[in-house]
Amino acid sequence: FPFVRLHERGQLYIVPAGCLDDYYWMLASISDQEASTGGKSMDVDTKQAQAEGRFPGTRPMLLSNDLMRDHRLELFEPRLFRRWTASYIVNYNFTAFVDDECIDPEIGFSTPEFFSREIQCNPSREDTAWHFPVSDWETHERLLIRLPSSK
Repeated sequence: FPFVRLHERGQLYIVPAGCLDDYYWMLASISDQEASTGGKSMDVDTKQAQAEGRFPGTRPMLLSNDLMRDHRLELFEPRLFRRWTASYIVNYNFTAFVDDECIDPEIGFSTPEFFSREIQCNPSREDTAWHFPVSDWETHERLLIRLPSSK
């Protein structure tokens, strides 16, 4: 079975009986992925990702329709939880069977954006960089403004 091979290579973790599996896959989504790749770089640059229809970087994607209502308030500050779900969760949909027949066999996927749609700030000793997402430019996805630090 493919699952046995994945487990033997350390690429699949079996959650012990009686444990809540949600916490395991949530932590796996933000953990360092080098152990499962044997140190092989999985980075995908932006241009390559767009050409191949992939996501840049190495982040894992979680295929789930779980809205995680029971975790939303427990684990993260609401804003961080919203950012996490917007970055890692791929939702799916499909047409239900009617009288044991499938009218439309297609499965649809709603993938996260390549980049955050939020304005982001990155302070440093020399300046503060503000990143503004831009969706209507042809060649740039983001506007960067640097403001000198006041000393």
